[in-house]
Amino acid sequence: MNTNIKSSFILGVSIIIGFILLGLMQGVFREGGTVITEKVSSHEGRYEFIRANDNNVIIFDKETGEYWRKFIPISEGPTDWTKEVSPVTSSK
Repeated sequence: MNTNIKSSFILGVSIIIGFILLGLMQGVFREGGTVITEKVSSHEGRYEFIRANDNNVIIFDKETGEYWRKFIPISEGPTDWTKEVSPVTSSK
């Protein structure tokens, strides 16, 4: 009878130590993943795509206030992206 209690105690302590080690290991790996997630999400939502009208589209950089405009139809205006002066920044 004494042997059964001793075996149960050893088994219980082993299970508790195993869960503690598992929790510590998950904490170590979770900290490394959080750093990567923060780096990825730091630029999320920085650029905004705006369709001004039927002929113009704009990409707006929310951090710098710069924006690029492009005419959609080939027959009208430039077909390349052109950097424009931002209306929200002061000219130097």
